[in-house]
Amino acid sequence: MKLQRQKKRSKTIYLGFALALFLLEGAVFTGCSDSGKPPAAQAPIAVTPKQQVVSQATPTVPTEKPQEQYTYNPAGKRDPFAPLIVKEDRKAPTGDRPPLERYNIYEFKLTGVVWGGLGYSAMLEGPDGKGYFVRLGTIMGQNKGVVKKITQNALIIEEKFKTISGEIDRKEIVIELRKKQEGMQ
Repeated sequence: MKLQRQKKRSKTIYLGFALALFLLEGAVFTGCSDSGKPPAAQAPIAVTPKQQVVSQATPTVPTEKPQEQYTYNPAGKRDPFAPLIVKEDRKAPTGDRPPLERYNIYEFKLTGVVWGGLGYSAMLEGPDGKGYFVRLGTIMGQNKGVVKKITQNALIIEEKFKTISGEIDRKEIVIELRKKQEGMQ
């Protein structure tokens, strides 16, 4: 019994959808086309003698504008294929550099060497009167010298530079520990 009711309901729903679809198609096809109907006659216009008579015989037809061709003008616009972030490889102004790279290597004084489980570390006094600790691989000086070796009484820094012929040459700079007598005056 239940199965028969469900079948009857599904048939009713199916027929309802089919009827709605049929009516919808008929409304769309008949309501959209004006090709078979003659144009509607216009009602006569009452004109008084003082009014101008407008001719109804010539209908106004909208004129089509010629289609304009689009051209792209890139003036003042950025290149869409250029990267947004550009890394510039130029020397930074002195204020943007770390303190060890602001001064010439010869202006630093080696004031102490500390060694322990992590190796040697050197303490330098800068021309600004501040103290700096350096380790192997630390970059210092305006020419980006690299700390290559720290001994008990010296600091060895290697700078790379280009010669006139364009070859890259290396120069070692040794800063020795100040002696006790040199500090007392």
